[in-house]
Amino acid sequence: MRSIKVITYILSVTILFTACLGAKKLSNRSNTLLNSYTEGEVSYKSQFRFKYLFFESQRLKALEDYKKASDLMEQCIAIDPLNADANFELAQLYIRTEQLEPALFYANQAYKLDPNNTWILHSLAQLNLALGNSEAELNAYKSLVKLEPSNIENQYSLAQAYTRNDSYKKAIQVYNYLENRAGLSEEISVMKERLYIALGDLDSAVKELENLIDAFPNTVRYKAMLAELYQANNFASKALQIYKDILDQDPTDPRANIALAEHYRIANDFVKAFKYLNYCFDDLSFNVEMKFQILVSYFQLAITEEAYLTSLYALLDKAIEHHPNEASFYALYGDIYYQKNEVVKAYNSYSMSLELGATEYLIWNRSLIMGLELQKYTEVITKGNKAIALNPIQPMLYLFTGLAYSINNEQEKAVLLLNKGVNYVVNNRPLKAEFYNYLGDAHHSVNQHKLSDENYEKSLALIPENPIVLNNYSYYLSLRASDLEKAERLSKQCNDLKPKVASYQDTYGWILYKLGRFTEAKEWLYKSVENSKYQSSEILEHYADALFMNGEKDEALKFWEKAISLGGNSPLLLKKASEGILYE
Repeated sequence: MRSIKVITYILSVTILFTACLGAKKLSNRSNTLLNSYTEGEVSYKSQFRFKYLFFESQRLKALEDYKKASDLMEQCIAIDPLNADANFELAQLYIRTEQLEPALFYANQAYKLDPNNTWILHSLAQLNLALGNSEAELNAYKSLVKLEPSNIENQYSLAQAYTRNDSYKKAIQVYNYLENRAGLSEEISVMKERLYIALGDLDSAVKELENLIDAFPNTVRYKAMLAELYQANNFASKALQIYKDILDQDPTDPRANIALAEHYRIANDFVKAFKYLNYCFDDLSFNVEMKFQILVSYFQLAITEEAYLTSLYALLDKAIEHHPNEASFYALYGDIYYQKNEVVKAYNSYSMSLELGATEYLIWNRSLIMGLELQKYTEVITKGNKAIALNPIQPMLYLFTGLAYSINNEQEKAVLLLNKGVNYVVNNRPLKAEFYNYLGDAHHSVNQHKLSDENYEKSLALIPENPIVLNNYSYYLSLRASDLEKAERLSKQCNDLKPKVASYQDTYGWILYKLGRFTEAKEWLYKSVENSKYQSSEILEHYADALFMNGEKDEALKFWEKAISLGGNSPLLLKKASEGILYE
């Protein structure tokens, strides 16, 4: 699609020219004979018809019926092909319908017939610009300048046309002419500076900015522009000195403070860098996005070097003080606490960021992880459902929310989400296996043993050496006394993979107990007791049961009582401890 600005400009030329037409006769060119009313090359009848068609076309154009207007203007040209007005008007009608190639053709025809018409030249220049005919555009502006040498707008346009033609020196000459007429101005000086840079003439580019600084010494911005020019051309020391001069004039100037902060950051002098950044963060008009980018750039440094963390916190506090509703700053606080493993602070910071409208997936993801860790299951469910609505194909959100539902004893909702989320897992076997693991847990919780076993099998088919799945699956089989040989095999594999884990040893010992292999069961359950450091009432109860079956009744009673002291309170345990007899 062509530039809308160019089309709009061309149309403005059309309107102005049409207004001019209303104030003059149709044509006063002798070679058209339109006003001579003779029987010559254009008859009186043809002249009359031409005028009728011309003004009817104008009427239709005003009604925006450009197709019919074009058809009528083409008939005008058929009557009198040498009429400049008709050719120009047809060009404008084609511009209205964005048919720039035929518009250019008729504009050229109009120019040939009326080479001193500035409106036609303006239209030609803009049409050639839109079509990328830079040389033809330049020639049009040259002609305009010749016709109207005092027209400043035409001079500006000529300079820009030279620039587009890479004729930088000629463009500078035009700008010099304008400067001599109108005096020193920022617009012209900056244009010349850029042209000198394109020519590789750094000294002249510097001189242009120095002229501005001399003429307007109180305008700090010109000094900043010169400093940026030096910095871009590897004159860091000159740039640094100018920035210091700027701060002598205005200590709060954000560009100078940022430049000096960046200079000292590159030089690894982070103490000074933070000093200059403090001024920027006190500036209420300083761009919020820029503040955030600066904070992010120092994030890893502060995480790595604890000494700089206080400075980063100070800047972040200022950012939040001045922009209390910016979600990104709270999210960054969350990232810092997350990296430092300060879970509560990280969770609260992410929560605030989400409340203020943050939508980034990573924030939702981390918030759910930490919510589970902090056992805020209801909050995880609420946040998880919002996160899924915003990111409906991110499987991790389904996994965490489904797990929260499951822990919250809402197994039906857990199963629904987990079954949906697993469909979004692509090329990630461990993650898919985790979904099936949680589905196995959820179905077990509501005694749907067949579905539970099927999902554990699917999980192990994907990751056969997952100790968590091996342990849970085998333990649940043992509780149901279902396929104890398989349970023993799975649990043994689990302990081979992860030896010295108390809960896994307890599972294996308990399966051996259920198989009637009491001596082996006692050995494994003793290992479990030792590795758990007497912290699990369930492990102690299992060990006590094995002791009893091995004839060590007094020892069994002692461990039943220990299990109760650790919070075990099942009726069966209490009965065993009170009577000193094993009940199952």
